[in-house]
Amino acid sequence: MGRLCAEILTFGMFDGPLLYAIPRELENTLTDGMLVRVPFGRTKTLGIILHTFQAEPDKSSFQVKEILNIECDFPLFGADMIKLIFWMRKYYAASYKSLLETIIPLAIRKNTGFKFVTKLSLIKILSKEDCEVLGRRSPKQYALYEFLLKSNGAFEKSALKNFSTSAINSLVDKGIVGETFERANRIVYASQTLGENENNRKNIVLTTEQQNVVTDIDQSLAKGEFCTHLIHGVTGSGKTEVYLHAMENVLKSGGDAIYLVPELTLTPQTVRRIRCAVNLPAIQVVVWHSGLSEGERRDAWLAMANGEAKIVIGARSAIFAPLKNTRVIIVDEEHETTYKQAETPRYHARDVAVYRAKLCNAVCILGSATPSIESLFNASLKKYRLNTLRNRIDGSALPRIEVVDMRHEYSMGKPNIISSRLRELVEDRLEKHEQVILFLNRRGYSSVVFCKNCDYVATCPHCSTSLTYHREQNVLRCHMCNYIESLPAKCPKCGGYDILQSGVGTQKLMGVICTLFPLAKVERLDSDTTTTKDSFYKILNRFRDGEVNILVGTQMISKGLDFPNVSLVGIINVDNAMNFPDFRTNERVFQSIIQVSGRAGRGNKPGIVVIQTNFPSSDLIKLAVQNDVESFLKNELMSRSEFSYPPFSHIIRLIFSGRNEVKTEFLAKKICDDLRKRSQGLFELRGPAPAVMYKVKDRVRFSLMCFSKNVATVLEKIHESMEVFKSTRDATWTIDVDPVDMM
Repeated sequence: MGRLCAEILTFGMFDGPLLYAIPRELENTLTDGMLVRVPFGRTKTLGIILHTFQAEPDKSSFQVKEILNIECDFPLFGADMIKLIFWMRKYYAASYKSLLETIIPLAIRKNTGFKFVTKLSLIKILSKEDCEVLGRRSPKQYALYEFLLKSNGAFEKSALKNFSTSAINSLVDKGIVGETFERANRIVYASQTLGENENNRKNIVLTTEQQNVVTDIDQSLAKGEFCTHLIHGVTGSGKTEVYLHAMENVLKSGGDAIYLVPELTLTPQTVRRIRCAVNLPAIQVVVWHSGLSEGERRDAWLAMANGEAKIVIGARSAIFAPLKNTRVIIVDEEHETTYKQAETPRYHARDVAVYRAKLCNAVCILGSATPSIESLFNASLKKYRLNTLRNRIDGSALPRIEVVDMRHEYSMGKPNIISSRLRELVEDRLEKHEQVILFLNRRGYSSVVFCKNCDYVATCPHCSTSLTYHREQNVLRCHMCNYIESLPAKCPKCGGYDILQSGVGTQKLMGVICTLFPLAKVERLDSDTTTTKDSFYKILNRFRDGEVNILVGTQMISKGLDFPNVSLVGIINVDNAMNFPDFRTNERVFQSIIQVSGRAGRGNKPGIVVIQTNFPSSDLIKLAVQNDVESFLKNELMSRSEFSYPPFSHIIRLIFSGRNEVKTEFLAKKICDDLRKRSQGLFELRGPAPAVMYKVKDRVRFSLMCFSKNVATVLEKIHESMEVFKSTRDATWTIDVDPVDMM
């Protein structure tokens, strides 16, 4: 009989499974999905066991290295995750190493991040005489002794704040109080639970539309088969309540759930609502996103892997949660581009969610007020079940949308950031003690700084983009690489002193608002004001509590927020986003208008939305005003079909980058020529051409796009070409399958 062996995916540079022998003493211990340490060349590395098998005697004569030890005594994930890794390796052209590093947190790999707490308890009962002596000589020690005696339990040392450290240590030294050390489980957002007055979900009655969707999803869950539901519901239609019913159904049958949100800033409010709804201990509702500490990630991962966690809530990486029995996966705001990872491995969490649900025979629920065109197209092909929620749950109407032609404002001699109509409406809302949201998707003060006397424009020396002026710090900042320089007092090129600023960011907008409405309390919500922990939630809480009248912000305020007292939303400059050289520009602008408009009129006050634009007659603006998703989809599909853009084909984008422009362009052209010979009419090539964002962090970039209905076909030819033309120090290339960023 041959040796018992294991196929292992390692964290080493070899991109494939390796064979290792299992030591005799571990034969009855090892199982698939376990993390082990193995020899790798002259070093040691970690690996995941794919499967174990009995090697044939004639094969076992080879010198096979043995597994060194087990790093975790239970599997980190099951068979579905192993299959998912192999699929992602093939579909996204990602290395096994990059996938394992993305999925398994560093604290697990390094076996660090433990947190221990010291607990104190009474281990010796004093006689009456000893108590009198202790009380007379050391009243503080006696007070602690009395407290522990009456409490009859163990207390964390840190919780005994009313007693001095010296009193505690003295009783420990005397053998009266004992210390024990226990491992603590860190619960993220432990305070995010609803109070008794807020926990009114039992009184919620589903609308007819909601009940129809819930019934349809329940039927899919009952079958125990893979199915994807696309919920297209207007803002305020109660999609979250549908999600909660699906999770409750799953939990009753012993299943687990994954709930994805597009932004980690939306996680706390989602956690708050779900913990109340499902009535589970906080430790069973786990939070997962990049903002957690290594220790928090370790505790969360172990809770998922050992079966303690039942629900995982988080941003895109939460799709890799190692739950034991995943029965439903929910992707809220499925249209959001943040679900796509910008670095290797460049996966899309929505698409990974659908595939993982397929592997688990689970139900995947995609929800949005503005579903992506790809998802709506899949629904039209019956790949997804389409469920619609056309009305708001409280019967309130969608907000009325007004369009202000800013060209008319300029012609009337009113070149202000805020139109006269919007200003009039803001004044009216302030008088009524209602709240206002002003949306401008550009942070900073001014987007361009230039010289009036020559052609000087302040640009980043490392990227092909202008520097944005941030008035609070009085600096120019690059939003690509974070390069910073001081605002010049005179022109660096001609020496003139006429340095001007153009463009509007949220800082400048807030300054204008404060000047126009000096009695109003105004706050700003963007990535510059939310750099410290919990700053995002503190700003929102002040707004929710009515301490803030006007909230100015970027895309952070455009989704997932429900403030009943908001009756006016102003979209300051929709034109900013309408001219990007990207085939998805129209879709993103349309989604943005619908989403941010949905923040108005969610209570018993009617909502109004004001869109300021120089293109009021644009079809895009007209359809957004009418909330006509069907007509917009029809127009957009017609346009994309003409040029074979998704969803009519997949795009595989090759990005070439390097410090040497000539060598980078040479590599791009060589590979393009090679792929054109190999294509055999199976896919179309466009490019190579300089990327829209040509230089980033001192590296020039060229883009080559492959269009095909079959990703595997293109990747096969690309890998063949990669064998001929290797990346070098001067020029490298990366593969992005189904890109969402065309810059």
